[in-house]
Amino acid sequence: MIEAADRSLLDSIRRHGPLTIAEMAARQGVTPTAIRNRLTRLIGSGMVERRLEHGGRGRPRHVYEASVEAHKRLGQNYADLAVVLWDEMMRTVEDRKLRRFLFGRITERLAELYRSQVTGDEWEGRLVQLGTILHDRGVETEVTLSGGGRNSVLKQHSCPYFELAAVDRAVCAMERKMFEKVVGRGLRLSQCRLDGHRSCDFEAKPEILAAAAQAV
Repeated sequence: MIEAADRSLLDSIRRHGPLTIAEMAARQGVTPTAIRNRLTRLIGSGMVERRLEHGGRGRPRHVYEASVEAHKRLGQNYADLAVVLWDEMMRTVEDRKLRRFLFGRITERLAELYRSQVTGDEWEGRLVQLGTILHDRGVETEVTLSGGGRNSVLKQHSCPYFELAAVDRAVCAMERKMFEKVVGRGLRLSQCRLDGHRSCDFEAKPEILAAAAQAV
């Protein structure tokens, strides 16, 4: 998550950039040192880029502007559209086999977004990679150990489909199946934010159940 002060600076850069450090300090009403600290974090997260600007007399100057990634991540809000499309599919498609087919195709397409970025044969390592990819895409995610350090758990502290899941919990099942396809291991949703928990936790099913899930 972006801190409030960093978000304020990023919004200013998006609206008025490219800007120099001095210009940002004047707009934000803080010191250049404070601006540099915020820029370090924003550049590190890939949200801001620095370039050398030539023009007019005098020495070239460094200016800062929002990255393509910043415009993609902060400018997209498909929640309303997703809710409408999901409702239309689940409500108007009466054929249960067709609904099941569409559900499977959506799950597979989502899995394809992540599968090419995940490598290795061990499911635990793939789960860690998946958590990192989700975190980089703006989903507050971490992988921890439970059961005395024996079980890896993917914990989502923010839900990418929260509005949609609040309408239909089948979305949670879709996400779980998608994770299974990416990781190559049967998973269960052991707790969910919709039930008042602090995170949605995905952890491995017991070996026998996992084998059965992968066979489906």
